Amino acid sequence: MARTFKLEIVTPEKIVFSEDIVSLVVPAERGYLGILAGHAPLLCTLQPGEITIRRETGDLYFATSGGFLEATPHTTKLLCESAESVQEIDTTRAEEALRRAKERLHAAGASIDRDRAQAALDRAQNRLNVAQKRGR
Repeated sequence: MARTFKLEIVTPEKIVFSEDIVSLVVPAERGYLGILAGHAPLLCTLQPGEITIRRETGDLYFATSGGFLEATPHTTKLLCESAESVQEIDTTRAEEALRRAKERLHAAGASIDRDRAQAALDRAQNRLNVAQKRGR
């Protein structure tokens, strides 16, 4: 039996995941970061990307739009703006959000918030990338 640790993924709406796992890979600010049981205490920011969870019973994948990670030797918590399992991603909705964000970015004039539109585009593209990469 592999050494495990407790992982919790929490969004403002709910606890998305809470279970003992073998390993975790998250999109940290400076690249993807791996966490195993016994990890040294760590606090870092998360970027939009894919969360990979390895359990003894199989792997799980989530798309996140960012947040924070807090790791201790026995527990890791992800406080995410959003976290969707690959099975929950509505690709039609994500494609529509991507289209809208592209339209806003290409709109003429300075009346739009370009940073907000770019963030929306990045979130939608990430959701589609995770869904497509994982065969959804």
